[in-house]
Amino acid sequence: MAAIHRVIAVYLFLVGVAVGAYFVISPLYAGQGNLADASDVWDILNWFMAVAAVLLVLVTFARTRSLAEDATSWDKFVANGRFHIAVALLLGFLNNWFASQWGEGGFEPVSFLWVVIDIGMPILAVEMALQLWREPDSR
Repeated sequence: MAAIHRVIAVYLFLVGVAVGAYFVISPLYAGQGNLADASDVWDILNWFMAVAAVLLVLVTFARTRSLAEDATSWDKFVANGRFHIAVALLLGFLNNWFASQWGEGGFEPVSFLWVVIDIGMPILAVEMALQLWREPDSR
């Protein structure tokens, strides 16, 4: 089980770093014409982000369920908060992604929601990746 946790940790870390870094650098060359359009790279990253968003929900749920009965209220609050943030990121991501890729009838993605997702997902993904790496045997 520790090997699976390590693989998930590496995946979440790489996706988190890639999304965070690309979020910062994409405005620097968007529309320049000499490199791939920023949306082309996002179209590829979105597939990896979809998997990461589902993994984040599963990992944070497992962390919430694995808390001991004598865990402090703060630990329970943090674990539940991470889980709910992961669910919110997943729902917002899927809504915007489906709208941008397959939306019809004037249904457009919300630009501000992309910003929230592109900031929140790297933070949560890297944090959970580091926890999984440090404690591969725990849930």
